[in-house]
Amino acid sequence: MNKIESKYILPNAITATNMLLGFLSITMSIKKDFHLAAWLILLAMVFDALDGLTARKMNAFSEFGKEFDSFCDSVSFGMAPAILIYSFLTTTVNNFPKELIIPLSFIYALAGVVRLVKFNVVTTASDSKDDFSGMPIPNGANLVVSYFLFARVTGLGIDPKILAVVALGSAVLMVSTIPFKIPQKIFSFIPKKMILFVAIAILGTAEYSLFPLGLYYVFANLFLFFNSKDLD
Repeated sequence: MNKIESKYILPNAITATNMLLGFLSITMSIKKDFHLAAWLILLAMVFDALDGLTARKMNAFSEFGKEFDSFCDSVSFGMAPAILIYSFLTTTVNNFPKELIIPLSFIYALAGVVRLVKFNVVTTASDSKDDFSGMPIPNGANLVVSYFLFARVTGLGIDPKILAVVALGSAVLMVSTIPFKIPQKIFSFIPKKMILFVAIAILGTAEYSLFPLGLYYVFANLFLFFNSKDLD
């Protein structure tokens, strides 16, 4: 049996924490604590970012790590948001067609898994970050769960029709072939020396800021895509 190099342990442990948070989110959705379920998914995103950062710092990339990351992402950003959608619509909402709840939840989860499979097929483990084909699944999860938080904190209330549009729109964009640039390129107008302060500000105002930022990321990429089509 090959000995596992110690440098791989920490990044994979962080990845496992990502999955743990996704699993805990599912349990909270089952218990109807939708606010905490949404926050746990957002926290999983932090660990998803940290595992890549740690792997780059430690030069600890491997095919196992890439596959492990995707399997964990399928739980935290695929199944957990889908269960959140299902649990919310079945236990809280009375004016949404019940026959559409399972298809809506499943389509989002399926699109997320397909997105991850496509990513694994076309990429290799490395320290470089390339642009994406289709919207990355963390932003799909962010749109769904940050809408929950945004609608709650602003007093607008969670509209099941808007939730359905966000979920289906995310699903379509994840399985599309529309190129999505990495966030660093879309938000390149932020000075590098200010990134830490901006990140802290976003975390401090997450309930207000993450949903608009997620929408901006989507529409900025769509604008670049359709603008390039017009120029061809």
